[in-house]
Amino acid sequence: MTNSRSCVVSTVVVFSLLIGSLLGGRFRVFILPPAIVLGAAILGAGAVWQGHDSAHIVVTILVFAAVLQFGYFCGAALVRARASAYRGKAAPSFDSRSFG
Repeated sequence: MTNSRSCVVSTVVVFSLLIGSLLGGRFRVFILPPAIVLGAAILGAGAVWQGHDSAHIVVTILVFAAVLQFGYFCGAALVRARASAYRGKAAPSFDSRSFG
């Protein structure tokens, strides 16, 4: 039974990291609280349906929330780093000194 539980938690880690990085790269508003509540409800319902005990459910939800936040931070940092890499020197402006 332990192998099944570790497989569930590692799957939750991978998918929450991917989902968090997608949310962090896409949304600028604070989207984490609704995503955590929705994900916790889905994970909790699935774990109860599969017959896991309450300690396993709580640990899975806490791991999900922590890794989702980490993925969100990494996704937002990656978008910011890519945006700053593409920004170059500002183009010269057309003011009165430029024409003569």
